[in-house]
Amino acid sequence: MSGPSIGALEPAIVVLVILVLIVVRRTYLQIQGARFSAGRLFGYAAVYVLLFAALAVGTLYAAIVSWGPDAYVLAIPYGAFPVVAALVAAPYVRRIVRFEHREDGAWYYRLSWHIPVLYLVLFFARISAEFVVFGPSAFVVSFPPPAPPSVAGLVILIAVDLLFGISLGLLLGRGVGVYQAHREVLAREDRPPSAPPPPLPSE
Repeated sequence: MSGPSIGALEPAIVVLVILVLIVVRRTYLQIQGARFSAGRLFGYAAVYVLLFAALAVGTLYAAIVSWGPDAYVLAIPYGAFPVVAALVAAPYVRRIVRFEHREDGAWYYRLSWHIPVLYLVLFFARISAEFVVFGPSAFVVSFPPPAPPSVAGLVILIAVDLLFGISLGLLLGRGVGVYQAHREVLAREDRPPSAPPPPLPSE
């Protein structure tokens, strides 16, 4: 059976390219200074939660078909990897993020380069691994992609999904850490100056 034509692949390729450009742009902005927006932070993360959930459902279904009910145990690492990564990232990001109030009146935050770059590396590692396992046609046409016929292929797919789970957790933790640090900055800004000490009693 022949693969899909280039014309059929074009819409999915365009979506993939747009997604990659968004991720790269967000990484650059967070290093140089991104405008703070709670809606953008968590809206962006919500999209990736939905993507990860769809991938998890597809992979777990394939594992259950291949390995039987014992495969339900895979739900534990699928849930634990993002949660643990978020719990580790949130307090760390809260400590290192830096805010500045710019001339346009908005708050901007900046992260040390290694935090956004680590997410970017994990994101591209997942894309590259899936591309190698499924090839270009299955990668961009089917979502979630079909399970490979071999046990080794399915194990690779699970590992790739869990890699995405780690990057998702870092993304969620990064958003939570930035949000918490921003609230602390606002609290310090709104805090009234300390009252001067009372005058010494006259002798």
